[in-house]
Amino acid sequence: MKKEIINKFLVFAIIECARQGRNKRQTARALGLKLAEYNEIIQAIPDYENLIERGKKEAPKQKVEVALLKRALGFVQEESCSENIIDRKTGELLDTMKKKTVSKQVAPDVRALLFWLKNRCPERWSDRPEESKEPLEIEFGQQEQML
Repeated sequence: MKKEIINKFLVFAIIECARQGRNKRQTARALGLKLAEYNEIIQAIPDYENLIERGKKEAPKQKVEVALLKRALGFVQEESCSENIIDRKTGELLDTMKKKTVSKQVAPDVRALLFWLKNRCPERWSDRPEESKEPLEIEFGQQEQML
């Protein structure tokens, strides 16, 4: 492999695979490469180990952000349950009946939504808006000045 094929997209894809917890073989497969080709490419990338570490450190943060956003927006959760037929004399499981799947709508969580907005858009959603140091200038018209 030549150094020319290493571009920002490839480096970003490798970091993203590290965020997802993939090892070298899985990353090579995700990129459509053989393991030998992948190993050749990573040898040409400066600071490869630092990039992988950075990707692995960002993984938990990304999972928490996704979970917080999911909770803030609400989601549909599938629950399944089944009834078992048990012999009363022996206590032995005879059969499993009625597998039932229920979809439940989890309502958006206002606290999660506020937390998300306050951290993502603090200039619009802060509890304490920053005070302006400049004096407020108001112009009055003829009628307001007469009052």
